[in-house]
Amino acid sequence: MPKIAEEARAARRDQIVAAAVECFARSGYHVTTMADIAEAAGVSKGTPYLYFPGKEALFIALYEEWDCGLAARIDAAVGALEESARRSPRSVLVAVTSAIAAHVIENPQACRVLMEATTLAAYEPAIAAKVQAANAVNLDQLTSLFAAGVAAGEWPASTDPAVQARLFTAGLYGLMAQWHTAAGSFCLDTLMTALAGQADPGSHDTGRHTKGAGT
Repeated sequence: MPKIAEEARAARRDQIVAAAVECFARSGYHVTTMADIAEAAGVSKGTPYLYFPGKEALFIALYEEWDCGLAARIDAAVGALEESARRSPRSVLVAVTSAIAAHVIENPQACRVLMEATTLAAYEPAIAAKVQAANAVNLDQLTSLFAAGVAAGEWPASTDPAVQARLFTAGLYGLMAQWHTAAGSFCLDTLMTALAGQADPGSHDTGRHTKGAGT
């Protein structure tokens, strides 16, 4: 396929994906149709099917692209740490948390759409498989990080790494949900950093902060 044709196809696919985010954010997964997405993208009703078999496949593509973008951002954040900081599990956790907050702030609409994936996982097997696989990887990585932190004396010896990983994940999702439903009511990156244990939320201005407010 000629390079120009490949670029045009990639651009059209991105156009459809962006339209899907807009439609899912406005109406939710179940109400949105492929025809709605086509209309929002300004293409014929059949065009989205040239790129995705159906709505579920399109949603899964969104989920995968979000994860890939987040993983790249986390790798970059950890890689940017000084060598001494990379040896500190707590410092790594702070870098990971800051990267997640930045990803959410820069992509608020997509984040809000994909938070619905947890609910959809209860009804849509293909989406459930993606969510469960991603969760398993994330929990495994966090558990290892907390275990290393316990061994290094950065968390109490009584800390259960697996439990702490689940609690930390729940805290992240909870903050994201609150941020999306109460736009501008607090600074997401500040509280996520506090969750990582590196800051006292009471020592920061966590009041009416509009930085990256959810939409």
